[in-house]
Amino acid sequence: MPSAQISRRAHTYVRYTGAPRQLASNVVAALAPGAPLIPAPAEHEQLLFESEVLYHVLSTQRDFFEYPFGIQYVEPTADDVRLHVESARSLDLLLSGLLPCYMPVGPGERGELYGLCGVRICARTERGIELRRLGRPGSLKLTGPSRRCFAQAEARLLERVEDNGGQACWRTEGRWTDQERRWDADRQPLVYEPIWRDAAWLPSGLLRRLGLLHTVAVPQLVTGHENRLGEWWILELDHFADTGLRRAELVQALTDADHGLPLQLRGYRDCKPGESLGLVLLQDQAETATLQLRYDRFDYPAKGRTDRTEMFAAIRQRISKVTGEAQLPPMPDGRATG
Repeated sequence: MPSAQISRRAHTYVRYTGAPRQLASNVVAALAPGAPLIPAPAEHEQLLFESEVLYHVLSTQRDFFEYPFGIQYVEPTADDVRLHVESARSLDLLLSGLLPCYMPVGPGERGELYGLCGVRICARTERGIELRRLGRPGSLKLTGPSRRCFAQAEARLLERVEDNGGQACWRTEGRWTDQERRWDADRQPLVYEPIWRDAAWLPSGLLRRLGLLHTVAVPQLVTGHENRLGEWWILELDHFADTGLRRAELVQALTDADHGLPLQLRGYRDCKPGESLGLVLLQDQAETATLQLRYDRFDYPAKGRTDRTEMFAAIRQRISKVTGEAQLPPMPDGRATG
């Protein structure tokens, strides 16, 4: 592949994944002819696994980070996906949502299982860990801080679970715990729902393109959740009062025919601070899944919070690297998202 083409495709890879430029260049140079830049999972079970991962990311990463969800970049392959976490704090929250544990509710009552049922740490490296579900396909790699940082984060989670009388299921190596087997036998995991399974391509695809939330979009904070058994996925993007929204740029990237998802713009509503949220509605042709982007402007207080002051400065530095703002195309029938 000519160097100019590698450079151009590497730039696109950086936009979608947030990856460092050198990593992007290495990935692009190693691609087979005709291979997609942002591959989809080769196995449906991996896709379902990733849909669960995004669900838990949205459930746990609801604080301020330099990068949305505390994930600096992603590295998707046909077999797995790697998340590069930005700090020990984001790692703490991420592990608490992914590693399975069983927490009792009360005497004689059935407890609750948290995290990814049946998932274990199957490998440890100098820069991270790999998570797999016992006896089933599905792999997630976490990298970022040092190996010591990962060990300390796991130890802190273990201590919290045991202090609250729970069971750290992920520490049971080579087999599922009885609680996990009962939970799975009762078909409690959301991936058993037919609606969820049909829509799982959307959360998996979003996870593989998380870089767009800071290379193309410019929110200071991103949170979100799913609704209707995974048929709707909602991302809430809060912006500083003095920055743009870059809605059109994000929509274009998400709907791009080559690197985006099979989504179409269905409608939108402009943001009116103090009155109404800005909304953008995206949906696939078959209407199996819907993505709603909610926009707002709000200056969160930082006075007296040294940690937040430093974090906001880092976020503003990130945002300053992304410039320009286009307009969304007019909807042919004037539709809005309500």
